[in-house]
Amino acid sequence: MQSLFLYHNKLQDKLSLRSNSMVMTLYGDVFASRAQAVWLGSLIQLLAPFGISSRQVRTSVFRLASDKWFDIERIGRRSYYGLSPDGLQRVQHAGKRIYEFSSAPWDGYWTIVFIDAKWRLSARQKLRRELLWDGFGQLAPNIFAHPRADHQSFTEIVQACQAEAHVTLLKASSIDTYSRKPLTDLMQQTFDLFHVDTAWQQFIKRFAPMAQSAQSLDPAEAFYVRTLLIHEYRRILLRDPNLPDELLPASWSGFEARQLCQALYQDVKQASEAYLIEAVQTLEGALVVTPAEIALR
Repeated sequence: MQSLFLYHNKLQDKLSLRSNSMVMTLYGDVFASRAQAVWLGSLIQLLAPFGISSRQVRTSVFRLASDKWFDIERIGRRSYYGLSPDGLQRVQHAGKRIYEFSSAPWDGYWTIVFIDAKWRLSARQKLRRELLWDGFGQLAPNIFAHPRADHQSFTEIVQACQAEAHVTLLKASSIDTYSRKPLTDLMQQTFDLFHVDTAWQQFIKRFAPMAQSAQSLDPAEAFYVRTLLIHEYRRILLRDPNLPDELLPASWSGFEARQLCQALYQDVKQASEAYLIEAVQTLEGALVVTPAEIALR
């Protein structure tokens, strides 16, 4: 069996892994569904194979806590980091997209959001960040659109931003007697589909060779592959507008990338969970065994 070092060389080649983003990948993939605060030492151990130093991990969790992503518990000299209510909400919104490997048929309607241009700038910027994180595209200043908006997530975002009095929500559909070309062109420009498709092609090239050996990996290797797989998938997916098939080219690489991610994740999930349960220490002690939310992915 190939060593973890060889997997490192193959999968991390030409990747620049940022500490903040890797920390959030771990919380979104492993810890959010368990609702546990994780010992800093465990985070350092988990991220070491990705070339992230203990100093970088400490700096990242401190910054993320300052940005209200984490709540901190200290017992003696140990610090434990759990997602704050705001952090958990953001991670759950992203998780709906990441682990929803199959999409329901599109009903043909768009959700259009108008933000009051007279509302204070800092508040508009906060709402804008949350909408972009949730997959909305910005059509123009203070105008956002999404073809598959999750209205529960949208409501939670608006409430968290205290924006109820500052947004107007419309539902719109195209009229079949008119051309869709202007809409398709606008989507290409708004969501930069060319570069997203290129990123999906690179994702496939990187991870497809793992398919033959994934089920034979030892627990540490399986964790490594799982984490890098979801990290890269998440990174690209949050740039992908998740447009309906009707608005995408037939050659869209995201179709194959989604199937590859789902299959490879399932192949490494069980072994990687064994590694995590053995390696991670939390505020309550051991890591909770695999919850249903993860088991069903």
